Order: sequence, then C-alpha cells, then structure tokens
Amino acid sequence: MAKSRIDAVMQAVKAALKKDDKYVPLSKYLAVVKREPEKNVFGSEETLYELVDSIITSRSEKKPIEMMNDAEDIYRTVLPLGEATKDYGFANAVFLKIFENNGIYHSGLFTKELYLCFNDKQIYIETMCTIADIPTAEKNIYYINTFGCELRQYYSDEKSFASSLISGVMKLCSAHDKEAECERLIGYAQMACGIYDITEDRIARSEMMLKNSEETLEGARHTLDLTEDRLDSFKNFVEQNEKTIKDLTLSETEKLTREAKNAEFKLREAFDAFLNEEHDSIVFEKDKLVREVIDSADSKIRELKMLAAGIKDNTAAELFRINTEANKAIDRASSMLNNGELKNILTEVNKSSDLVNRIIRVDEFSKNFDTEKAEAEAAAAAVAPVQVTAGVRPTIVQINAQRCTEPADMTPNFFFDETYPFKDRFEKLMEKKQEDIAKNNALYHEHFDDIITAVIEDSNPYMIGPSGCGKTFLVGQIARLLGLEYLDIGYINEEYDLLGFQTADGGYNYPAFYRAYKYGGIVFCDEFDNGNIRAAVKLNSFMSNSKDASYCFPNGERVMRHPNFRIIAAGNTAGDGADRNYSTREKIEESLMQRFTAIYVDYDNRLEKDILRDHPQWFEFAAVFRNATTAWSKENQTAAPGIFTTRDATSIKKYLDHQSYDVEAIVRYEFIETKDNEYLAFLQREMAKYYNGNGRISSGIFSVFNKIVFEIRNGDTRR
Repeated sequence: MAKSRIDAVMQAVKAALKKDDKYVPLSKYLAVVKREPEKNVFGSEETLYELVDSIITSRSEKKPIEMMNDAEDIYRTVLPLGEATKDYGFANAVFLKIFENNGIYHSGLFTKELYLCFNDKQIYIETMCTIADIPTAEKNIYYINTFGCELRQYYSDEKSFASSLISGVMKLCSAHDKEAECERLIGYAQMACGIYDITEDRIARSEMMLKNSEETLEGARHTLDLTEDRLDSFKNFVEQNEKTIKDLTLSETEKLTREAKNAEFKLREAFDAFLNEEHDSIVFEKDKLVREVIDSADSKIRELKMLAAGIKDNTAAELFRINTEANKAIDRASSMLNNGELKNILTEVNKSSDLVNRIIRVDEFSKNFDTEKAEAEAAAAAVAPVQVTAGVRPTIVQINAQRCTEPADMTPNFFFDETYPFKDRFEKLMEKKQEDIAKNNALYHEHFDDIITAVIEDSNPYMIGPSGCGKTFLVGQIARLLGLEYLDIGYINEEYDLLGFQTADGGYNYPAFYRAYKYGGIVFCDEFDNGNIRAAVKLNSFMSNSKDASYCFPNGERVMRHPNFRIIAAGNTAGDGADRNYSTREKIEESLMQRFTAIYVDYDNRLEKDILRDHPQWFEFAAVFRNATTAWSKENQTAAPGIFTTRDATSIKKYLDHQSYDVEAIVRYEFIETKDNEYLAFLQREMAKYYNGNGRISSGIFSVFNKIVFEIRNGDTRR
C-alpha cells in the first residue's frame, strides 16, 4: 500500500531526530496532525510535506517548532480563507516559495506588512529574492519594512514600487544613519509625486507680508479718498476765491502727492522684500548646483592626473628597457676589450687595409644576425624559460621570467591548512610568537592577534591607522612568523602594478603580485587609500578565497590561486576620502571595501616604551605630548596634526644613542617644527598641567620645549 505524505513526513522527522533532539516537538506536532487531520492548518498533506522538508533541510538557528508556528501565521496571511482563497493554487505556490531554502523566510526578510504592500505576489517574490542577495539586508529588516510600507503610498504601479524599493534598500544597507537615509529616500518619493515640504514658518512669514501689504494698500486707498474729497472742496473754494486759494491748492496737492508716493514706496518695499527672499532661495540652489559641478570637474581633473601618472610610469618602464639594452652593449664591448679581441683586431687593421673592408662587411653581417637573433629570442621567451649562456650574466628581467615560469608547489602552509582545526594552528602560531618574545625580546602590537587571525582566515585585513603607528612593521612580523615571502607593492597606481604588461620586444613583465598569486606569499598594499582606486578595484578579481579560484594574466596564462596567497592593505583613512591631515586620499569603492575586514590600528604605548627603555625621561615627555594632541583633537573634533609616532620614537633613540643631536635639536625637529603658533600654545598649556606637579623626570625636556615655544611666539625666526 502506498505510503501517505504525512507518513513520509514523519519518517523524515524521525531520521532527523537521530541527529538532534530539537525535532521532538515537531514530531509530536505531526503525530497530532496524523491523528486529527482537521488540525492540519495547511490544508493538504502535500503542502505540509513540502513545508516540513524545507524546515528539516534549513540551516536556520531557530527551533523547528518555532518555524512551524511562524509558518502557520504566514499561511493565514497568504491564504486567509485556506483552500477557499481565490487562486488557491497560485497562493499556495507563493507560500511554499516563501519557505524554500535560502528563500524569503529563511533569509529573515518576511514581514506581514511588506507582503500586504504587493497585490501582484509574483512581483513580491522576485523583489524579496533580489533583496535577499544584499549582504546586510537581514540585519536591517526593521528599516526595510518601515521604508517599504511608507514608500508604497507614493506608487500606483507595482513594478515601479518594486524597483524603487530595491534601490532604496541597497542605499539603506550601506548607510551609517539608517533613519536619516530612510527619511531622505521618502522625501525623494514625495517630491516625485509633487509633494514638497513647505514649513509653517515660511507660510506664516508670507501671510504676515501679505497682511502688511493689504494694510498699506488700504491706507493708500483711504488717502486717495481723502485727496478726492479735499480736491472737491478746493474746487468749490477756488470758485469763490480763485486768487486766494490757488497757492493753498498747489501746496496741498504737493503734500497729497508725496503721501501717495510714500504709500506706493512702502507697498513696493514690501513687494521687493518678498522678491528678494525668493531670489536668495534661488541663488542658494544655484550655488549648490555650481559647487556640485565644480566637485565633478575636480574629480575629472584627478582622473586625468592619474592617467598622466600612468603614462609617466609606462615611459619610465620603456626607458628602463632601453637602459638595460645599452648595458648589454656595454658589457659586450667590455668583454671584447678584456679578452684582447678588440686589441688583436686593431693590430690586424694596422697591418692590412684590405682587412678593414672585411671587418666592415663582417660588422654589417653581425648587425643583421644580431637583429634576427633578438627577434627569435623574443619569440621564444614568450613560450619557454630563459636559457642563460655560460659566462654571460643574465638580466633582472630574465631572472624574474625564469622564476615565474617554474611550476608551483600548491602545498598549503600549515597555518592555512584547514584540514587541521583552527585552534591547533593558532596555538602553534602563538607558541612561535612567545618563543620570539623570549629569545629576541620582540614586541608585538596589541592588535597583532586580530590581524594575523584575519590573515589565516583569508579575510583580507585592511589596517586603518595614523602615519607611523607600526602598520608596515606589523605586516613584516606576520610574514616572518608564518614563514611566507613578504612583498610590499605600495599603493596601486595602475592595473599593470597588479597584472604586469607586455614589453616592447614581445616579452612579458612579471609583477611581484603575479609571483605571490602563483607561488604564495603576503602582498602588502601600503598607502592603499592614496592610490588610483579605479585600478585598485581590479583586486576584486583576486580576493575570492575559493579553492578553484584562478585568473588569466595579460601573457595569456591562467594561473591558479595559490593556497598561501594573502592580501593585506593599510591606509590612513576609513576609505571615505580626504580629510584635514591626509588631503590626497581617495574614496574607496564600496564593492572593494566590502571584501576587506577593517581593523583600526592606533599607537601602542608599549612599543614606544620598549624602544625608549634606556631613556625613560623621553618616553614620559612623548606620552605627555601625545595626551596634549589628543586633547586638541577632542576640542576641535578633528585629527590633530604632527602627533608623536612610533617612527618618531625610533628616530629619537637613534639620535640619543649616536649623540648626533642634543636635547634642543630633538625637541625642535621632532616636536615643534611644522606646527603653527596657536597649536603650540595649546600644547604648551595642556602639558603644563602635568608638569605643575612634582617628581616629573622629564621636567628638563619640558623646560627646553617651553623656551623654544616662547621664543617662536614672541617673533623669533624659526631655524
């Protein structure tokens, strides 16, 4: 006898029970439904079967019985009349689509309010599936739901509503202030419908001005009425005594004319004030548009500058190639001179003029032969490793080409080998770190463990921190501890910094990035936010951590991503563009930032304390100075310029150990120069609060600092 769907469901649940007892409540629920079929909220056994199968195979952390209760609520929303619901078959299919694996419900995106915003449920399914592909959509479901419900009232066409909803959700998920972004997007929708936000204050001002204008106009009318009455009386009076009243009539007429003009002037003033206010509003909008045009022009200028820099680099590469060829010619001539060949030729030339003609013919033949040989070698270099002739020193380009054509050993580094538990690999790494600390008295930054964890997990760490805080040194420690090659490629100016390029002789210039991608190693992109972001976006193609990832380089070779290949980037900003201290920084493309794990790396006082352990008075002074710059930052709500860095600590130690600079020179060059008088005065006041106490071992250094700052503030020339 054929097994019913409910039996098949219960059998699947029993199988799941053997792995996890969280399915016990679900099993009891199904037993009740089997015993009393009328309690099946979902109508048919087929629908119940599909639903339970989706719950069992789901990766959700919710308990199965909780998902079953959610399903009942959603079913009542989608099919409020059960099987009597209009278009039952389609509605039932929509319900099952909501609950399929990786679908709307399991993505945490189903809300009753948003569902009811759509009359066409097919458009709803397509829209929500698209939103589910947005990485942070589930975390922002509250704002998405609020935004969608508010947005719906401004659209009569559901496809337009769906398109605006998807676009708005993408902007909401990437915005820092979700509520402000939601209000901004709703505002745009309102304006698209012709709804503009006119404040009550503006309406009140307009009404007041209109009222004043009406009062002035009424006064003018009253004055004119009085004028007419007076004119009538004057006419009667003139008829009685024309000579006597003539002068009085003229004076009164002038007086009334002035009053009328004054009334007209006041009316015009009120009207002009209204026009001026509207004009100022229009001018503000015009200035805003002009600023946007100027900003766009500045962006284009930066792009042109970057293009010019690329042309410059290409020219430099070509000059390097020409210089290499010239060096080859010089080496060849030197070889002839050293082995006496040239001397013998000259001796024979002196003996016979006939020999001169022969040498000329041989030289012409040699030139033609060299040209043909060079062309043949260039063609062979593209398909075969460079063969080095005994006794001839190969060039750097040839050595690099030889290295990059060897087969790659794809064995993963132990610390990257996921066949071993992460805990075991990390503990082994920490043992090496402790051994380095014990043997070499090494110091590691407080964020070292977080960053090396991101490297092991192939999460592409992006270190954000001020200049001189030890980011580059930290990456070197990571490479040394992991036993990998460390390649610092600096900031990315053009795509060929990553991909290399075809040379003029038909060969291929293999970049360091290629070597790391093929053979493994740590690529460090320093000053990442200072490069050409258009070129840096090319990194997206290399930041996939898939085991089968590969890339086809310009030489036509498809290179498999080595398991030991890792990318680390560092910058002074969070990728949002230039600021007061780093004025040339570029805004980093969002798609690129999402592939990085941002880790903030600040100054670590322990490092400076260890560097200056033989000079504790200097460490104390540097710490007080840094606290003063921090106070300036808090008061001015911006990063302080000229802060004390780990690099500065290293320089001071060198000056003191070598006795190359005295105290005054160190204070002047490391703590005072490049700072304006107002800033120095603030630092002086803040540091004085600390040195007012007793027992400060760096009081003498502060006295020198005070003396120099006092001289500068009193007009002495800096030297």
